[in-house]
Amino acid sequence: MDSAQASALKKLISTLKEQPELLNEPSLAFFKDYLTSLGATIPAAKAAHSHGHDSAHDSHEHKHGSGCCAHEHESHDHGHDSHSHGHGHDKEQHGSEDEEEEPEEEDPELMAPDSDPPAEVGVAAGGEVSDADMDKAGEMKMAAAEAASGGDYAKAVECYTSVLKLMPSPLVFAKRGDCFLKLKKPNAAIRDCDKALESNPDSAKALKVRGMAKRYLGDYEAAQKDLALAQRIDYDDAVDGIQRFVIKRCADRQARAVKQKAKEAERAAKAAARRREEARREYEKQKEEEA
Repeated sequence: MDSAQASALKKLISTLKEQPELLNEPSLAFFKDYLTSLGATIPAAKAAHSHGHDSAHDSHEHKHGSGCCAHEHESHDHGHDSHSHGHGHDKEQHGSEDEEEEPEEEDPELMAPDSDPPAEVGVAAGGEVSDADMDKAGEMKMAAAEAASGGDYAKAVECYTSVLKLMPSPLVFAKRGDCFLKLKKPNAAIRDCDKALESNPDSAKALKVRGMAKRYLGDYEAAQKDLALAQRIDYDDAVDGIQRFVIKRCADRQARAVKQKAKEAERAAKAAARRREEARREYEKQKEEEA
C-alpha cells in the first residue's frame, strides 16, 4: 500500500473512531462486511434525537428575551442593523462552505459505458451434447484462447460465442466477458459475468472480471465487493493492485461524504440558531408594540 492509500485509510479510520455508527451507512457496507468477516462487532445505528432539547432551548431564550425587553427597546435600531449584518455574513459563509466541497480526483482509466445489444448466449445448459458438438466446442475453445493470446479479442469473442451455442458453461461466459472488457465494453462484460454467476456463484473468474468492469465504470463500491469475494475464493496477484486502488477510492469517497455530512449538520445548526434568534427578536418586538 503506498503512502497516499495509507493516508486515505488512516483518515477514514480516524473519522470512524469518533463516529463508529457511520459504519452503518450504505456507502460503507463493503468495509463493514470486511470488519465483520474478521470477527469485529459493529455498533448499532443511533436512534434519531428528540427535539426536546431545542424546545427547552427556545424556551430559555424566550424567557431571556423577556427579561431584557427594556434594554432591547433602547437599542432596537442597533440590534436590527446587527441582525441584518449577521444574516448576510451567515449567507456569505454558507456560500463559501458550498464552494469548499472537494471534487473527486479524476480517474483517467475510466471507460465509456457501452450500449451494444446483448451478445448471443446460446442454448440452455443441461441438454444432450453429441460427440461431434463436443469436438467442435473443443476446437472453438482452442481457437478462442489462441486469438485472445494474440490480442485479437474480437475473434476470441466470436469463437467463445460458437462454444456457448454448443456447450454453454459459466467459465466460457466469464472468458468471453474478459474479452469484452479487453475491447472496452464493460457492460457486455458484466452481462456475461452475471450469466456465469447465475450458474456458479463462486466463479472467481466471473467475479474478478465483473469487479474490474465495475471499477472501469467508476462503481468502486460494487467493484470492491466483487473483487474481495474473488480474492477470498482464489487469490490472484494480478488483481491485488486493482483492489488496492478501489479500496483507496472507496475510502476517499467515504471521507468526503463524512466531511460533507458534517458541513451540512453545521449549516443546519446555524440555520436553526438563526431561526431561534429571529423568533426571539420578533417576540420582543411584539412585546414592545403591546407595551
